[in-house]
Amino acid sequence: MEKILIVDDEAFIRENLERIISEDGYRPISTESPDEAIRIVAEEDISLVLLDLNLGSSSGLDVLRAMRDVDPEILVIIITGYGTVESAVQALKIGAYDYIKKPFKADAIHLIVKLALEAQNLRRKVKRLSRDSDGINMVGNSPALMHIFQQIREVAKHETATVLITGDSGTGKELVAQAIHNLSPRSEQPFVEINCGSLPFNLLESELFGHERGAFTDAKNRKVGLFEEADGGSIFLDEVGEMDISLQVKLLRVLEDRKLRRLGGNRNIDINVRIIAATNADLKGALERKEFREDLYYRLNVFPIHIPPLRERREDIPILLEYFLQRFSKEFNKSMRGFSRDAIDLVKRYHWPGNVRELLNVVERICIMYNVEKITPAQLPREIWGESPQSEMPFKYEIPPEGIILDDVVCQIEKKLIEQAFRITGGNVAKTARILNVPRGTLRYKLEKYCLTSD
Repeated sequence: MEKILIVDDEAFIRENLERIISEDGYRPISTESPDEAIRIVAEEDISLVLLDLNLGSSSGLDVLRAMRDVDPEILVIIITGYGTVESAVQALKIGAYDYIKKPFKADAIHLIVKLALEAQNLRRKVKRLSRDSDGINMVGNSPALMHIFQQIREVAKHETATVLITGDSGTGKELVAQAIHNLSPRSEQPFVEINCGSLPFNLLESELFGHERGAFTDAKNRKVGLFEEADGGSIFLDEVGEMDISLQVKLLRVLEDRKLRRLGGNRNIDINVRIIAATNADLKGALERKEFREDLYYRLNVFPIHIPPLRERREDIPILLEYFLQRFSKEFNKSMRGFSRDAIDLVKRYHWPGNVRELLNVVERICIMYNVEKITPAQLPREIWGESPQSEMPFKYEIPPEGIILDDVVCQIEKKLIEQAFRITGGNVAKTARILNVPRGTLRYKLEKYCLTSD
């Protein structure tokens, strides 16, 4: 049972909050003493603090600072009167999660406590996953990702096994490759990577296998190839499906013989490397089109690992959002503390064609452009809302020569905004009312007015 500490010098407020907190199954602990409150935070496992800013002769801000000195991660919601909202904003800068004004309603307490604890649990989950990653620099806890982690740990033990990683662009194939190397007995040796689709045939051949002086025009010096550089370690061949068919023959020979010959050379060189290949291409389709060698495919596909796209493991999205927000908020010295529930719902519905890389870029862009306590749908890019430039709301309205009926035009725009909000929330009335910042009763009236239906 999670413990919630209530700190207020008014007995009536404490009793009222105790009753509300108990209704949700939490264990309330209350005190009017600032010193006692700080002691409780130090000695008890407190999940959340409800702290009044005005504690008689003591300042709630001083108590908040002292609590954060004891526990920097303590979750605090400030309770403030009408005249102390500025101090509540100051408390947010010190590290409070949120604030609520007196007089408050029980429903408001139920909601803010639930959201605060959900956010805190998400942060703890991110930290736990990061701490327990054991050399795997990937975040998430979906069944699909857990299976991949298991595969990584198993194949890492067998240091010569060739691995083929498949998955859409942006899913993290290079992270899987790096994790296999990190967890293997080869971890202290080189990890060399190259994108096979980024170089033309002749340059790629030289990069991989090296060349002797005079092997071709401008080959003025001997060059050691990446396979030799990776000797004792691992080589990661990204986008191996883009490799020229004639170069595939040489790669197959290296895989089978564990020897190579530099361009222009006359002797074989023994190599000891693990080969990890990756592709976002359909290699089986390439086999049918004779664009990829069948013997090379089966030689690479000894231990296959497939990474599903982000849209197939949406349960990882909130954890990734929190992880990237913590990272970029710290990097850009911002005080952004999370995503609103509406924003998370919207992000989870987006199809993410660029996968985790696209999500990372979106969070980085938000952290560059904004510095808000909580990210709402207003800060999300247009594509996540499901908009395109052609469907943008026509707020620049050209008045025709004959004039307009203002109320009719306003109603048209209002109707479009409500329809757009319903698309975002999937037809949820409560969420739509929150996005539009109107009472639920007002929204229902307008739904009837414009003959709109909600699911």
